[in-house]
Amino acid sequence: MVKHSSSSSSEGDAQMVDEKKRKRMISNRESARRSRNRREEHIKNLNCQITFFRNNNSEIAQKVNSISQKFMAVELENQRLIRLRHDLTKRLESLEIVSSYVCGNPGDIPQYNSQPWSLSQQSMPLIASAGMSRY
Repeated sequence: MVKHSSSSSSEGDAQMVDEKKRKRMISNRESARRSRNRREEHIKNLNCQITFFRNNNSEIAQKVNSISQKFMAVELENQRLIRLRHDLTKRLESLEIVSSYVCGNPGDIPQYNSQPWSLSQQSMPLIASAGMSRY
C-alpha cells in the first residue's frame, strides 16, 4: 500500500499541477480579454479625438479664409483711399496755384502742403468759378 499511497500522492501532485495550469490559463485569458478591451477603448478614444480635431481644423480653416477675404477687401479699400488722397492732394495743389493767381501775387507759387487736410492761418480762401469744377 505504500506504493499505492505514493502513486496517489503523485496523482494528487499531477492534479494540483493541472489545476494550477488551468487557473493560470483562465487568468491569462481574462488578462488578454481586459487588454483587448483597453486597446479597443483606447482606439475608440483616438478616433473620437481625430473627429474632434478634424472638425476644429475645418472651423479654423473657414475662419482663416473669412479673415483673409476681409483683409483683402480692407487692403483694396486702403489702396483706393491712398490713390484718392494722392489725387485730392494734386487737385488741392492745383487749386492753390490757381487761387494764388486769382487772389494774390502771380509770381508767388505756394509751397506744397504736406497736410492738405489741415488749414493754416496763412491760407487764403479758395474761390472757384463754375468752370473750375473740372479740376
